[in-house]
Amino acid sequence: MRRDGRETLEPWERALREGLDGLSAPVEQESPPDLGTLLMLVHDVQRAQRQALRRDLLLFLAVAALVLAGGLWAMMNFPLQYLIVQAALAVALGAGAALWRAEGRRAGHE
Repeated sequence: MRRDGRETLEPWERALREGLDGLSAPVEQESPPDLGTLLMLVHDVQRAQRQALRRDLLLFLAVAALVLAGGLWAMMNFPLQYLIVQAALAVALGAGAALWRAEGRRAGHE
């Protein structure tokens, strides 16, 4: 509020302004990090990402090997059942793809 050309603040306005000034003071005192620190940070993040990629790739390859080994085991021990299951999966995937494609055509014309 302004009275007689001077600015007088209500108590809640004064408290709010002091609180905001207190929050902005530490931010103004910080300086940006130097280039060496940023380069070290980038190097550390890239190393962590490479390690995570290796771990995920090894996990993927292990699961793929187990799936293939299970499929080969089933094919060798139960050839007729294996072929029936493979045919059923092929029919189900073909039907799903046809339904998905038909749904896409229908949605495109509306």
